[in-house]
Amino acid sequence: MIGTIGNILIYVAFATSIFAGIGYFLYSSRNDERLYRISNWLFGIKGALIIAASGLLLYLILNHQFQYYYVYNYTSSDLQLKYLISALWGGQEGSFMVWILCSFFIGLGLMKWTEKPYRGPVLFFLTLTQIFLISMIAGVSIGDLQLGASPFRTLAQEMPNAPFIQANPDFVPSEGKGLNDLLKSPWMMIHPPVLFLGFAMMTIPYCFAMAALWKEKYNEWVHPAMPWTLGANVALLTAIFLGGYWAYVTLSFGGYWAWDPVENASFVPWLLGTAGIHTMVIQKKSSTSQKASIVFAILAYVAIVYETFLTRSGILADSSVHSFVDLGLYNQLLAFMFVVTAVGIGMLIYRYKDLPRQNKESKLLSREFMTFAGAMVLFLIGFVIIIGTSSPIIGRLFEANPTPPEISFYNEWTMPLAILAAFMTVIGQFLFWKRQDAESLARDLTWPVIISCVLTLATMMLGNVRNFYYLLYILAGWFALVGNGFMMVRMMFKNPKLIGGALTHVGFGVLLLGILASSAYNGTLLDLSTRNYNEAIAAGKVTDDEGIPVRQKVNFLELKLNEPKVVNGKYKVTYEGYTLANQERPGQQQYKIKFEPVDGNGRQFTLYPEVYPMLSSSSANRIEWSVDPDVYTTFMSDIYMYVAGSSYVEQKNEQVKNNSPDNSNMQPASASQTTPDQQSDSTQVQTISLGRGESLNMGGYQFDFSDYTPADPESLPDSTLIAVRADLDVIHRATGVRDTLNPLFAIYKKDGKSWTYAPPMQVPGRDMFVQFTSVDPSTGKIELKVHGIEGEPQDEWVLIVAEEKPFVSVVWLGTFILMAGFSVSIFRHWDRDRKKN
Repeated sequence: MIGTIGNILIYVAFATSIFAGIGYFLYSSRNDERLYRISNWLFGIKGALIIAASGLLLYLILNHQFQYYYVYNYTSSDLQLKYLISALWGGQEGSFMVWILCSFFIGLGLMKWTEKPYRGPVLFFLTLTQIFLISMIAGVSIGDLQLGASPFRTLAQEMPNAPFIQANPDFVPSEGKGLNDLLKSPWMMIHPPVLFLGFAMMTIPYCFAMAALWKEKYNEWVHPAMPWTLGANVALLTAIFLGGYWAYVTLSFGGYWAWDPVENASFVPWLLGTAGIHTMVIQKKSSTSQKASIVFAILAYVAIVYETFLTRSGILADSSVHSFVDLGLYNQLLAFMFVVTAVGIGMLIYRYKDLPRQNKESKLLSREFMTFAGAMVLFLIGFVIIIGTSSPIIGRLFEANPTPPEISFYNEWTMPLAILAAFMTVIGQFLFWKRQDAESLARDLTWPVIISCVLTLATMMLGNVRNFYYLLYILAGWFALVGNGFMMVRMMFKNPKLIGGALTHVGFGVLLLGILASSAYNGTLLDLSTRNYNEAIAAGKVTDDEGIPVRQKVNFLELKLNEPKVVNGKYKVTYEGYTLANQERPGQQQYKIKFEPVDGNGRQFTLYPEVYPMLSSSSANRIEWSVDPDVYTTFMSDIYMYVAGSSYVEQKNEQVKNNSPDNSNMQPASASQTTPDQQSDSTQVQTISLGRGESLNMGGYQFDFSDYTPADPESLPDSTLIAVRADLDVIHRATGVRDTLNPLFAIYKKDGKSWTYAPPMQVPGRDMFVQFTSVDPSTGKIELKVHGIEGEPQDEWVLIVAEEKPFVSVVWLGTFILMAGFSVSIFRHWDRDRKKN
């Protein structure tokens, strides 16, 4: 019933948005205020319906209504409340709803703050995009045409041919598939809504550009559009930061950016939006660059729709780990992209002859030329990224299964352009606020150049940088920081409201320095013997059994329990065990790795990387393991670490490989266990002997026998001759968990014969059982049979990959400064536009 209501709400919202779009179009053509008011009401009703539908979907999620495919596919009953809420945007359908809601709330702001003659056309084009977005979740069948995928469709509707559905159409699963483990992160709770806010806000400059072409108002539109464009860039930049930080602390590739299509989906529009901001500034200052401002406003939103098509249509399913599952939206997304592009380019071509022309060319040393040139560099960076992202599609023209480009493709093409942009930010700022010739510009740049060169030389000496390309990159970063810093200080004394551009460029310089330092100069933490081995490999002195030189260096560190190693001559690193307690995920292990400075100076710290089985991709015969890195952060450097293997993981893999009945790897530690009688022949059974006060280590456990204790007569068989219990502690050495057992040994008479009674006792929470099988009267020693333990003593060990990454905090600092600069500009332009109106 709730699903039916949800579908009805979406259907009515879809129809209402169509009528609202028609109303805004007629209002823009006829200037009838009554049509404007009616259209606003329809727009508001549409938004209220989508809010209600989103509320119903959230209700289904929170109440575990697994008969609905979306709820089944993205949630489970053991999810924490915060992740149940974030599941609302964890799938395609829900994320479209969040995008629609963001656009709706922005539309309400446009109704209030947009003046004639733009408000009608702007709201028309915004509603046009809403129609396409709502169609993605409509789930309407028109003959053979399927329009969208409803978030309220049931399992029976999604999988009508499944045997369990055909056998029982009303089948309701007892459990859902759950949210992807990688998405169980606070950062992933925030990142998608902020991203879709950025997508929605980037619609607005597109709408204003279309309104300008429609109403032939080619200059004034940038005034109301500028704050929205700046806001969109801040939102996208925030989303980029959140996504990068999530990747850094969650994934194991050791970085914050991998040039994945989903990452590029926010980065390219941000680049094009930033290029548009530059041309808008010139248009406001000099009444030039009207064509460029309109083109960039169109391209920024077209890039969003195009990247949405790439990541949601399934076309890059084999090329991107983040690509959404195909919901059959290929044709709709293609139509969306075609309409947005065709309308934008078509109107631009139609009005092109009427657009203002620049009477004379700008001088090379002018703010107009330099700002426009900066915008074009940003455009080129975006163009390179789009070409790389689209290469699997373009490659199909030449081969059947093209591969996406390597990360090096993006780095090699974007780095030179970023260096050029860094130099241009300083020259552009000095030309923007003061008319200059070559001589005066050189004079003003003297101190920034000297200071930047000195800082570059200091960096070269302190960081042992010898790569000329890196030195040029470092010089560009320092020049952007120092030069724009000079200009920012000047502006602060004149008018602090004017520092937005310079502050943004300072952030860009800081970001460049952080990216190079953290990416090119990170070092792996290894002990001396491993380093010597790697040096021997580099010298060609290591060969395999067949005499072939070994090329693969070792990049991990092996640690045994409580046996410290010195790494890089800097830290003493100790593996102090792991715990299975407080599991957020079934089978999760948290490892404890302590770092102590070798010289005694500085703080010691402990990292807690985690390993857990990926339940969705594991099977009865194979476990897929995933990791959660841990990071120790300081301003100067980060220690980044994840677990690459452990004795525990190896043991679990062997148990699954040997079809062991132990399935605790897929269950919480408190799950019920089997008894020895139920176990297969492959179960290990070992015999140990202990005297009073003695201890023995075996298979990762320590067995302590304290003394004998009396046996309770009620637990004994009839005709018992002698009975005694052993006071035994079983300690898991890696976790320190101590379990006290009192196994029984008894001798009783039956049918004239003596029998022993030694029931096995289970070690709590483990597939291990202890039997007290005999006593040696002469020595007082007891004999124990231990089921489910390896016979030979085994070391507890862990393999870790640990890297020292210098100045990662500088990357985040540069991003925050960029955000601050954009924010200052937002308030300045918003205040200026408000006062003007």
